[in-house]
Amino acid sequence: MRIICKFLAAALAALMLAGAAHAEWPNEKPITIIVPFPPGGVTDVLARMMANELSTSLGQTVIVQNRSGAGGLLGARVAAQAPADGYTILLSQIASHGSLPNLHKKLEYDPVKSFKPVVLLAAHPGVLVVNPSRPAKNVAELISLAKVKPGALNYGSAGVGTTFYLSAELFKSLANVFITGIHYQGGAPAVTAVLSGEVDIVFSDFATAMTHVKGGTLRALGVTSKTRSPAAPDIPAIAETPGMQDFEVLSWISLHYPAGVPDPIIQRLNAAANKALRSPAISEWITKSGGIIRGGTPDDLARHVNAELAKWKMVVERAGIAPQ
Repeated sequence: MRIICKFLAAALAALMLAGAAHAEWPNEKPITIIVPFPPGGVTDVLARMMANELSTSLGQTVIVQNRSGAGGLLGARVAAQAPADGYTILLSQIASHGSLPNLHKKLEYDPVKSFKPVVLLAAHPGVLVVNPSRPAKNVAELISLAKVKPGALNYGSAGVGTTFYLSAELFKSLANVFITGIHYQGGAPAVTAVLSGEVDIVFSDFATAMTHVKGGTLRALGVTSKTRSPAAPDIPAIAETPGMQDFEVLSWISLHYPAGVPDPIIQRLNAAANKALRSPAISEWITKSGGIIRGGTPDDLARHVNAELAKWKMVVERAGIAPQ
């Protein structure tokens, strides 16, 4: 009986703590969204737009703090170590919670255990582009060329482990072709390399690729989403090509809290974030930038993260990449 009473007392205390957190949050100090990349990119822009909407919805100041480094891992580590009081949010993404955990033997955080999911915000497809001097007019022709001369074609990437590097490795695996990778210090040099003809193809972000496609200096072969992008409906999805129906790479962005944040706070932030995604400013920006609006529940994000971790683990293993 004494044990049962202690258990009930502990449970009641936990409920009272959660209720107090729900009632008081957010009143003490500004809320910080940690962005694990430098200012100016897609993740940073979306974070600042979300901060504005959340400030209004929650009645509290929401600020953005850029903590770039290690491809997004530094910011994730900082967020994981933050107090679980609801005032520090991580703008998580495919790197911190999908691909890079499979490339490191030891992380200073666990993408699942160190965090609590809040909501999936948006997903942006990439674009596979080729130098116009190359004969491939579509994905099927590119695959045929690669099979005729294994290793003769090459692709540029922003470096081993980056999203578009892994896009190329997933493409090679599904198409059963060998294309040589040439790695650069960033996405911009990789795009410059395909523009100059130094490399044949590159997977690029939507905004950068479409600027060159519209100018005629690059040819778009396919988008990396499962279906065509409303922002560029004339470009087929790579998944439309026979044998490539399982190809999908989306640079997704989400919100995570450090583990230990009370569920009432998570639910309140989830509701506020879903409301922000429906605002004209954010929804129009995501669509115009070629992105896909997501939203949903914390459980939806948890399932998404688990699926992404498993997917990129398979790609890394098939590519023979040794975790560092």
